[in-house]
Amino acid sequence: MKRILTTLALAATISFTTMAQVNPNDKEYLHPREDGKIELLYGPDFDKCDTVTLAQLYREWEEYTRQHPTDGIGWRNYSEVLMRYWMKRGWGDESQKARINYAQRLRESIPDTYTYYYMMIHYSSVEDPDDNGEKWALAKYKYACKAMEVLPDDVTNRDMNELISIMMDNCDTLRTNKLLFELYNRRLISQNVLQYHFNELQGMPDSALYIGNGHGDIIPKLIIQNVMGLHRDKVFYNQGLCFNKDYNAQSFKSLGVPELDFDEWLRIHGTWSNEDWYRQFDWNKEVVQHLCNHSPRPVYFSANGLSSDWLTDSLRARLYNEGLTLRYSTTPYDNFAVKRRNIDHRYHLEYLLYEFQKSKNEWHRGWRWGDSENDYAENYIKLFKDQLPWYKKNDREGYLRLGRLFFRIMVGPWITTFRQMANQRADALPEGKTMQDYEKALKELEDIEKNRIEEFLKDIEDTEKKAKEADKNAETPTKQEKK
Repeated sequence: MKRILTTLALAATISFTTMAQVNPNDKEYLHPREDGKIELLYGPDFDKCDTVTLAQLYREWEEYTRQHPTDGIGWRNYSEVLMRYWMKRGWGDESQKARINYAQRLRESIPDTYTYYYMMIHYSSVEDPDDNGEKWALAKYKYACKAMEVLPDDVTNRDMNELISIMMDNCDTLRTNKLLFELYNRRLISQNVLQYHFNELQGMPDSALYIGNGHGDIIPKLIIQNVMGLHRDKVFYNQGLCFNKDYNAQSFKSLGVPELDFDEWLRIHGTWSNEDWYRQFDWNKEVVQHLCNHSPRPVYFSANGLSSDWLTDSLRARLYNEGLTLRYSTTPYDNFAVKRRNIDHRYHLEYLLYEFQKSKNEWHRGWRWGDSENDYAENYIKLFKDQLPWYKKNDREGYLRLGRLFFRIMVGPWITTFRQMANQRADALPEGKTMQDYEKALKELEDIEKNRIEEFLKDIEDTEKKAKEADKNAETPTKQEKK
């Protein structure tokens, strides 16, 4: 395993060196360029800047929009640094004046454009600052509808997901589906993300109810269902909308579940303030438990990023992992047998034998360093590795199949990177590394995949045993109290 890790470190170094060439100077991209060629920036790009630097960038991007009043990217970058600046300074009257000034200048410079409509989604509050929030939501929806009508060819994945989320928040099924088709047809969602969500659905029984953590859990599944026409028997509930009365009323009615009255719940339990905002999770838990108690359909949750904030203790105790999803059941059963059935017969795992492919459009910088697709892939290892002892004892062929799958998930993309370095980018090798280093590492990886998968799996099992032993011996609050 030590040799494998050394090889992977070389691959990561090569990959990062290639990516870093996008911006040789990691600071310059934050500033407007004299030639006017600028890239789209996002809030996280400015997170490491102190207030002095942010103030300088704030002035620069404001001046840029004055010199280039019709440059939509400039207006978006100006907004991002404006927001980050006031977040660090603290929101107040000055920040509101700055936002009002931004919205007025934007309207004067590029009215009736996609950038204007999209940015006003985030600045709708300046039109009625004394509103309690209902008018803001309506204004956001109005501007999102306008933005939909003039979608540019280079619209980003992030923009599309935000527009879809707003349509879902407003129960606008027609526009939601229209945007889902656009997202899919423009290849703004990775096929591998879709494959993961497809496999989640694939392992569930017919007519199951899937309770998702938020829009990100639901949007890919709606594409699979409404655009691709697959798994149309499944139904979804979006926990992120549990405070939306219209959404709850529609969902509960279609599911045949008794309606929950939020106002009545507040009357009994009381409202919360900014100091005890975490109490909102009590309502989340109430809704989810209510659905589990009354749903005539089998209820499932994703094993990816499931938060305990949504679940009562009694509900957590009744969740059984069946692979990529967890089933709610009041009756114990052999869920490991179901998991092995999904692994052997239901999940489509062959795509994981190839490199994860990005969508057609290059991801914006805010996500360029992200690894969400690899996180999805690693879930297969995290969720399936508990089956290795059974396969090792009872199904040798299945054991080796899982081994090759795990190996490709961990190493496959880097093998491809090695080959690209050799064929196209020899100049991108990190300092001190030669092509011979690459050749040696590649041969070792190919040898492991071909002849030493069992050794590779033994390393995984040994690592897992050590981790469990460490957890067992760890100092817990209970142990400390006993001392």
